[in-house]
Amino acid sequence: MSEVIGSVAGERFEALVDRSVELVRVMTGCQFALGDIALEIAPLRSHGGDMTLGEDELGVEGSLREFAEAIGLSFHTVRTYRWVAARWPKDQRQQGVSFEVHRILASAPDAYELIKSPPVSERTGRSEWNGDAAKRAAGWASATPVTVEEKVEAIRDLAADETVAALAACDLLRRPEVAFRTMRDRQAREQVNQAQYEQAELVRGAASSRLRGRHAR
Repeated sequence: MSEVIGSVAGERFEALVDRSVELVRVMTGCQFALGDIALEIAPLRSHGGDMTLGEDELGVEGSLREFAEAIGLSFHTVRTYRWVAARWPKDQRQQGVSFEVHRILASAPDAYELIKSPPVSERTGRSEWNGDAAKRAAGWASATPVTVEEKVEAIRDLAADETVAALAACDLLRRPEVAFRTMRDRQAREQVNQAQYEQAELVRGAASSRLRGRHAR
């Protein structure tokens, strides 16, 4: 009896993996291409840079936001693509290695040499990168994230559970400066406004149900 992984047979799983590897290759090319375009629109002052929007970066935030809106992506996604593209010049990008791995290894010491030595995969027995291996190589498992992007990614990993994310968001939004800066993001502001509207609708619906219940009695 053949092995079943999830809802598919082992052979089908491997076929899907092969297809997905090709899709990731195409996606990586697209992500780097978008990052290069964002760099052309808003070049970094110094090679690589970091993810912090300091005073020198505030002048380009508007152009990046306009670009992101025009292509249907979030500002933060475009900013990440731009940062990773800047950290990895075209002659240092590794074929067959995902954009995600490039992003994780971007801040590692000797990243250009490190990416050329992938670890052996326990699943395939081949030397190849994946996200977890990249995080271990970059020291994420044993060291505190340093850059803004690393810290944000660590928070995202910890807040993958919706309940955890909601509790963390409530705690963070109680900080006036965090709430103020969050509301500068149009997408976040729209999501909050939509949630407020839906919450108000739920309250009105509950009140109407209680009123009908009293009249029925």
